[in-house]
Amino acid sequence: SREALQRASRALNELTGYNQIEAIKTKVNDQAKLFEQTRDRVQEAKQQYEHAIETRSDTQRGINELLQRKHLWTGDDVTRFTELYRLEHEHSRNEATARERYQQCEKDMDREYMELARSIMERYHEEQLWSDKIRSVSTYGTWALMVVNLLLFVAVQTVFEPHKRKRLTQRFEELLV
Repeated sequence: SREALQRASRALNELTGYNQIEAIKTKVNDQAKLFEQTRDRVQEAKQQYEHAIETRSDTQRGINELLQRKHLWTGDDVTRFTELYRLEHEHSRNEATARERYQQCEKDMDREYMELARSIMERYHEEQLWSDKIRSVSTYGTWALMVVNLLLFVAVQTVFEPHKRKRLTQRFEELLV
């Protein structure tokens, strides 16, 4: 009985088109998950970019400190300066790469957000159409029931009641005789 009820429910959903709304609901949920994942990637890319900026700033600060006391340099300072200068170039490239990744992730997030908004609007639109269709079917069903009730009333009053009265009268006459 439970299986029959589920089959009937599925058949009704297919008949009314509600299964399309269920598919769109699933699409909206999937799109929301995708948007959340993209938003998490944006946060991660932002943190990496901020870390790259901080690392490069630390390197530049070290270079500037050495340059301020250039006249007092030792051999270790010269070695440290060349190492910091090489690292500054590397950190600069890392910062540019992190910035590009961050910007790309933001673009992806914007695209996913627009897709999520579009799928939500599609779901809303389809649910409105389905609701209107069900409402109109309900209205036509109500009118059909009223017509059937009217026809039954007329049939009872014009066909069955006179026949019943005629039988009762005949029976009464038979009893009197």
